Amino acid sequence: MCGIAGIFNSSQSLDSLQTIGHHMSKQMHHRGPDSSGVVVRSSSKGGNVLLAHTRLSIIDLSNHGAQPMQLRDGKNWITFNGEIYNYAELRSELIEAGLKFHSESDTEVILAAYKFWGLDCFKHFIGMWAIALWDQTSNKLILSRDRLGVKPLYFSRKGSTWYFGSEPKVILDQLPEFQKLDKQALSDYFGYRQALGGHSFFDGISKVESGTHIVISCNDHKVIRYWELDVVNSKIDLGLEEVNERVGSLVKSSVAYRMISDVPVGAFLSGGLDSSILVKKMSALTPNPIKTFTIGFSESGFNEFDYAQEMADYCSTEHTKVCLNAEEYINSLETMIRIKDAPLAVPNEIALHLLCKNLKKDASVVLSGEGADELFGGYGRIFRSAYDYERVQKYGQSGINNNLYDNLINKYSNLNWTDEIDHFLGQYTYMDYSAKQRLFAPDMIQSLDGDIYNRSYFENLWSQFGDIKLAEKYMSIFQIVHLEGLLGRLDSATMSASVEGRVPFVDHRLIEYVNSLPMHYKMCWRSKEDKAKAAFLNSDQISEKHDITKYILRQRFEKELPKRITDRRKVGFPVPLGKWVSGPLREYASDLLLNTDTRSRDLFRRETVENLLKPNNIDHGAGINIWMLLNIEQWLRIYNVSI
Repeated sequence: MCGIAGIFNSSQSLDSLQTIGHHMSKQMHHRGPDSSGVVVRSSSKGGNVLLAHTRLSIIDLSNHGAQPMQLRDGKNWITFNGEIYNYAELRSELIEAGLKFHSESDTEVILAAYKFWGLDCFKHFIGMWAIALWDQTSNKLILSRDRLGVKPLYFSRKGSTWYFGSEPKVILDQLPEFQKLDKQALSDYFGYRQALGGHSFFDGISKVESGTHIVISCNDHKVIRYWELDVVNSKIDLGLEEVNERVGSLVKSSVAYRMISDVPVGAFLSGGLDSSILVKKMSALTPNPIKTFTIGFSESGFNEFDYAQEMADYCSTEHTKVCLNAEEYINSLETMIRIKDAPLAVPNEIALHLLCKNLKKDASVVLSGEGADELFGGYGRIFRSAYDYERVQKYGQSGINNNLYDNLINKYSNLNWTDEIDHFLGQYTYMDYSAKQRLFAPDMIQSLDGDIYNRSYFENLWSQFGDIKLAEKYMSIFQIVHLEGLLGRLDSATMSASVEGRVPFVDHRLIEYVNSLPMHYKMCWRSKEDKAKAAFLNSDQISEKHDITKYILRQRFEKELPKRITDRRKVGFPVPLGKWVSGPLREYASDLLLNTDTRSRDLFRRETVENLLKPNNIDHGAGINIWMLLNIEQWLRIYNVSI
């Protein structure tokens, strides 16, 4: 796990690029404190090239694994962030094909695989990566990001010169004119907690999208989508026994791969189903006690310590719990924004950062449960809400049973959805259309051309789904959109403390298999009687009461975990913002958001901000909105962003 950066096709001198490279490495020191490297080269076919790297040593701790790296019998150079988990098997295959190796690192395997297979090499990899590979012979730069977007990679260009890096800061220093707000990204932030569609919050700096290569030459570039989420219209049901065996095998393989390390490995443990499965499988794969970590808040109801301790005792782990207070949390907000170069996605991102700082004393790698909810149907209320839409479309408002009509109106207020996307966005967005109109200043709304929801982005995704069931479309959106946001949160929180986060459920083999299964393996009715009762209930009344979410995951591991764990309903990772609004958070926010030098004053309606900060507004909704406004304000100030 590392930080990468560079410049391609530059007119600057090699000496200047060398200085820039060392500065880039220093900017990303938190991503790789163990060593750094800079390579600059000239090309007879174009401008000069800079590759920079900061290293967090995980596999092959010797200098043989240092980067940027060149294959000794070739001319290709690489700077790489991530892990190729099946590198040992690929190494053996390539040795049989006649290639020679001089290290035990997965980085050298990537170079050898590219030499042998070309761009097709990425199809052979099981892992996570952000890669810049310079093909010196053809003078092409390949920017590649893993299938699901576990590792970040940003890029920009000025004329024919390209800039890239693990974090936007390394680009901003070279192109300060891009310290300008992307207003669509700001709107997306309040709707979806992240910038969508390859945008960053800086206008002019983009993300390499997941499952994508950008192949760049001096005068041209080509975007290649090498992997995308399968849309399986014809599901194959081989029966519960076969599915159980296959899911269990894939989860075990995925966990085993992610335990490969030359440094200590630990795990986040909340006591929920997903993290408990990982800890159980990890414990079975090693004779030594697993180190597990959980975090919560001192306020009552804002930690899961009891469940985590139960699971830690069950698996005999070496367990550490960390308890935070408001002061520790607020003091870390600015630090995390500086590391991420963006407003934070969710309030618990700071908690994860502080937990990682604590666990760094015992481990440099941590396994985390992201992806299980998106893959196995964990967001029951939203996925089951497709049933609400389908019943209204089938019977019409006038034809619905009176009890069902009353329950639907109680949830939705009205049933006048224009289409599937309209219904989904009403469920998915954190801030609805009317709330955004009340919050955003008129000029900000005008800049969005009426597309406050960024509906056009979702329309493009919807067009790719074909005839799969509506609930599966909703689940696909979560796998494509929501999951990437969670992975971005994990990357910034772990790398801020020089810790590598690994996500066993985000394994493309597992995702491809589970997406081929019928929906009843993900969400199923508890009984025929429950299904009959559900006919008159809305999705909130149904979910996790009359149906079972993540069914195959619970069923497969019910004999390996305590019943209290497998029966747990989904809970979030709550932060007591509502409680803090009446105290330290409100005072801190008022100082930043209502001053004459407030940077965001032209983006938001002052009367709306003032109303949120009134002492009587002490609920969680006000707390999260204030928290998001604080993130924007701090980010604008830190980076001197123009509007």
